[in-house]
Amino acid sequence: MDQKTDKLIKIIDFWKREALNDSLFPRDLTNRIDIKSIEVVDIIGPRRSGKSSVLKLLMRKLPPQSCLYINFEDPFFFENNSPSILEEIVSVYENYFSPDLKYLFFDEIQNIQAWEKSVRKMRDAQKYKIFVTGSSSKLLSSEISSVLSGRHLSYKLLPLSFREYMSFKGVIVPDEKSFSIQSDLIAKMLKDYLVTGGFPQIVLTENFELLKQYYSDIVQKDIFVRYNVRDRETLQNIGVFLMTNSSKIVSAASLRRAYGKSHQLVANYVKYFLETLLCFEIRQYYPSLKSRQKSLPKFFSVDPGMARSVSASFSDDRGRILETAVFLELLRREAEIYYWKQQSFDIDFIVIDRDGQHQVIQVCTDLSSPETMKRELSSISKVADRMGISSATIVTMDRKEVIDHHGVKVFIIPAYEWFTDLGTQGAAGA
Repeated sequence: MDQKTDKLIKIIDFWKREALNDSLFPRDLTNRIDIKSIEVVDIIGPRRSGKSSVLKLLMRKLPPQSCLYINFEDPFFFENNSPSILEEIVSVYENYFSPDLKYLFFDEIQNIQAWEKSVRKMRDAQKYKIFVTGSSSKLLSSEISSVLSGRHLSYKLLPLSFREYMSFKGVIVPDEKSFSIQSDLIAKMLKDYLVTGGFPQIVLTENFELLKQYYSDIVQKDIFVRYNVRDRETLQNIGVFLMTNSSKIVSAASLRRAYGKSHQLVANYVKYFLETLLCFEIRQYYPSLKSRQKSLPKFFSVDPGMARSVSASFSDDRGRILETAVFLELLRREAEIYYWKQQSFDIDFIVIDRDGQHQVIQVCTDLSSPETMKRELSSISKVADRMGISSATIVTMDRKEVIDHHGVKVFIIPAYEWFTDLGTQGAAGA
């Protein structure tokens, strides 16, 4: 046996035992992933969001001897990262572990050069069902789409939803009765969730200093190194700016003026944060696709807890924290999301759901002021006239009410109900 084969046997054994013995919490995404089709499954998400756990949970639905799991963050692959390594691993597994291999789980596969060509070759042989994960939307979505066109299923994994957060904390709410009994506790937990965010290890350990380290690791490994960034100070400043301004409309021109850099450099640096999934952007709603693409982007952090850890000023704005959390939940629900801003009104979210239905969602932590209520209802009324909708939702912290405003039924829903989908029957956007 040559030295490389001996090393691969040890690596395969280590990761197999680690995958089968690791203590895991359920994740909602595992119930949506198709494990029976022949298409490659790709899961993208930021580092530390739980992609490895999702792969291990999927493995536990299958016969252990038929599964091969490898995490390519293993130091061995820093140098042994040619495309052929994937086929070498498979060969070693079949020769030394089990000839019944059917399922390949390749974690953080972006660390292997030209991995997509080897994956396509194995997929086209139709011998294995292949699952891959990665921490960059560019490295997975664009590369796999070009090489595996029509041969893959894509899923996005974000930090924990509020329901998953409750599960991690040992609170299960299966129905409306349970929700009613525990509503006070759930309301309190939501306030904690908006502070800590949903990165699994942070939720379990409550070591909030780790969030700064997570952010630093993503910037270092997924941006500085991968894109060979030269002006690191400017990139760091832009990253803090995007985190600080989560749920705000930001123009490239304002960033260019703030840092005195070229349009191209600023655009590239913003793109890096989007590609590493540290933040997301949405555009203004217009019937015309071209007009949407030309509109100014509104940015959101991948996690309210991370935004708070990176930017002290963000932690003081409860409204933008809640709006960021609502955006992330809409993203999990696979909605098409826009904003609508005009001189006379401002709508936080125009949502097109999977059935093609349009929804209007406003986010406002406190509606106790008559002026605030008037402003929110006025905005809803104006956009309802333009879009021809008959209902809308306002997500708030603790108020529950249904108002008929100029023919538009407005559902005012406490956030802890909206996030759990319980106690919101009949509400628009619920």
